[in-house]
Amino acid sequence: MRATRLENRIQLFTGRLNRHYNLRIATAAVFAASLILMAIRRELRLELPVLVLFVALFSVLVIRTRRIDRHLKSLKRLQLFIDRQERRCRGIASGRDWETAAKAAQNLPLCRDLDVVGPHSLWTLIDETLTDGGRARLLDWISRAPLEPSEVLTRQKQIQALRRERWFFTRWGLAGDAAQFRLSTSQILKFLQKSFVPERFVILLILGWTAWLLALTAIVLSGRLGWGLQSAFALGFAACNYGLLSRIDSPFMKGLGLSHHLDLLGPIFEALEKRAAQSSEIEKLAVVTRSSGPSRQARKLNLVLAFMSVQSNPLLNIIVNCMMPWSLTATHFLERRRRKIAYTFPQCIEELNELEAYASIVIFDSYQTSTYPTLLEGRHPSLSFSGLFHPLIDRSRVVGNDFAFPSGKSLGLITGSNMAGKSTFLRTVGINQLLSNMGAPVFAKSYSASPLAVETCIEVSDSLRDGYSYFYAEVRRLKHVLDRSLVDTPVLYLIDEIFRGTNNRERHAGSLAVINRLASSPSSLGFVSTHDLELTFLETKQPRLLNLHFREDFSASGEMLFSYLLHQGACPTTNALKIMAREGILVEDPG
Repeated sequence: MRATRLENRIQLFTGRLNRHYNLRIATAAVFAASLILMAIRRELRLELPVLVLFVALFSVLVIRTRRIDRHLKSLKRLQLFIDRQERRCRGIASGRDWETAAKAAQNLPLCRDLDVVGPHSLWTLIDETLTDGGRARLLDWISRAPLEPSEVLTRQKQIQALRRERWFFTRWGLAGDAAQFRLSTSQILKFLQKSFVPERFVILLILGWTAWLLALTAIVLSGRLGWGLQSAFALGFAACNYGLLSRIDSPFMKGLGLSHHLDLLGPIFEALEKRAAQSSEIEKLAVVTRSSGPSRQARKLNLVLAFMSVQSNPLLNIIVNCMMPWSLTATHFLERRRRKIAYTFPQCIEELNELEAYASIVIFDSYQTSTYPTLLEGRHPSLSFSGLFHPLIDRSRVVGNDFAFPSGKSLGLITGSNMAGKSTFLRTVGINQLLSNMGAPVFAKSYSASPLAVETCIEVSDSLRDGYSYFYAEVRRLKHVLDRSLVDTPVLYLIDEIFRGTNNRERHAGSLAVINRLASSPSSLGFVSTHDLELTFLETKQPRLLNLHFREDFSASGEMLFSYLLHQGACPTTNALKIMAREGILVEDPG
């Protein structure tokens, strides 16, 4: 319904815009015809009234056309925003940029294993950031170790309190989208870090004004001696002034670079400053931004640069700087403005980045899910959920699962048929735990968990560059998971197809060792999937282990049917030989 209303408004304003363009053309045609008529019939003396009427009417049309065009562009950006949210609600990637975030996360196995960043990933469901700094902050929220329960709870409450600001965050994001590319706060911070002038610039400024005063005094006192001597003093000052200017390294171009990035961020900060004055929730997160007014600082910088812009006109630049130390003085004020901006702007950027991350989660909460996890505290980690599903699967086909670790159990050993859902289940648990850790809502009917650091060994790949085989890369990854599970920080480990890179005998022995060590860890819990059905007998020897499985059923015609539901106990069925047979590979059943 909302998309339909928006489409109707876009069509309405598109029609208005076209009519105004046609009126402008018609007005110009009538004006041209009037001029021709007056040229033919010389007795008519209506040139001035016709010109005034045309200018007035055409100006009104131009102003109205621009307003309609701006409004139409805003409506189209809003349409793209709503389309993006609707795609996300269907489990479809939003189409926003993900490559830059992927580069930042390329060394994090967690992000690869759980589809955190990529063309179809958690990132494409959440990201509504405006700047490179906001993107880095949101990625940090997703991938960092879990916060303390009190901190996660505080963030949950903050997100829920910001729900009323959803429309502001939406309009804020549309203003960022108008920039057509990712706004760069890092470039601004680089410009602000270094002075625009040499270390002893004040001495150069004093010398410039001293030379100007001496030249002016000499010119006044030598008035009786004629223009020749006065010109000599003026040329002497000009030479001195240009000599001093040669000692500084193009502050005008540096100022223009800073101004360019500030101008792009100007509408973002201006909207934030206005909203912070109206909303107590926004004000709490943008204290320095509201008090310092970075958009005002940007306008003052542009005023200084306007005085320095004479440098873009070589002739005017020579004339002005021959008359007084114009560029030296303007450079002094430019450096003062840079220092004032540098004093508060880094903190303004921090507030902006934090608000961008909050805005992404608030919009995520508004359009996709609003189930907040219950945070559990205690000596031993715990995990339970109902209706848990993976957000990147088509929502019309997704299957939710229920599970809770019984008292005394901490390791779920998952067996099951191929394609039955083992790997997807591991990713589902991991991706929702990441959301829980960052204080965001999860994709479930209910979710209760301790803050758990997530460690994975799901999508292992060999490395030709480092000379690692698949098996060796897997061993290194498992060693990391084991080490992390034995520290005091609670850990959720997710291991898929343990030791798939070696033979059956050694895989079985290695799996026994790893599973026993994981199950003996009092500060961690998790799931391990395997095709080795012999490992299910560990349940009788390892009291902390719980057998789980996914299985398939067969229709009357022999078609495999998957429920993707998690069951307790060891898997009673296998399907590898059946799959081979369906594809024409006939193998005699050894059992």
